[in-house]
Amino acid sequence: MVFYVVYRASKKFKDRSALPLRLKALGCRHLHRAFWEIDEEKARKVLKILEKNRPILLKRVREIKKPQFSRDGRISELGSLVIVMYSTPKEDRREKIKNFLKRAPCIRLRRSVYAFCQRHSLFDKADKLVDAQKFAGFIRKIQGKVRVIPRVIIVNTNSVERLLQEIRERVEGESSDIVRSSKDLYGKVFRGDDIRPIRDSLSKNKRRFLKLKRVAAFYEKWLRIDFSSSLRRSYKAVKKVNSVIYEGHE
Repeated sequence: MVFYVVYRASKKFKDRSALPLRLKALGCRHLHRAFWEIDEEKARKVLKILEKNRPILLKRVREIKKPQFSRDGRISELGSLVIVMYSTPKEDRREKIKNFLKRAPCIRLRRSVYAFCQRHSLFDKADKLVDAQKFAGFIRKIQGKVRVIPRVIIVNTNSVERLLQEIRERVEGESSDIVRSSKDLYGKVFRGDDIRPIRDSLSKNKRRFLKLKRVAAFYEKWLRIDFSSSLRRSYKAVKKVNSVIYEGHE
């Protein structure tokens, strides 16, 4: 059975350079940046070495596992995941990747390493979102290198809540940004600014909200995370600008 570990690299150069040497000394095999293949019997030692770097221990399994929930509805296990790790030759690709990932209901394990639901089509029947295969294809299209590992589960489940919190922050952050942008547009309307660029920006916000709504719906079906209050705020903000433009300026 194959085990992996992924961790967040330290900002201190000394620590960042020392960790790979210690992992190699244990016989771990470097696959991608801070992503390593390890022997099962050395997992405890590896986690000890990486304890300050938020390590996530992963295991490759044959069967596809469903997420597990406690009686109160809290998720305890994420189920089977598809890991996509990548590298690109140019830093200017980062913004393109960031924008592409806005349509991807995924879990960020660290920079350039993302986990996707193994059963994506079950929660995205209309095929409107980005799954592991589409994301890997996109990276190849922009001349990047990519590696995909399917049927992986998280072993140290104490890291699950942290990952879920990062998902919440990502979605709620995008929602808040739509609200801020909409408030700015609302103010521009009443200052008498040129209405054409305001309409263009409103159309952009509408598209952003639609993407966010689809991604949030996927997370709710997959991981039972409720984003309804955040979505209501961003919807009302967009609608408010839409009504003042198209009811007051036509």
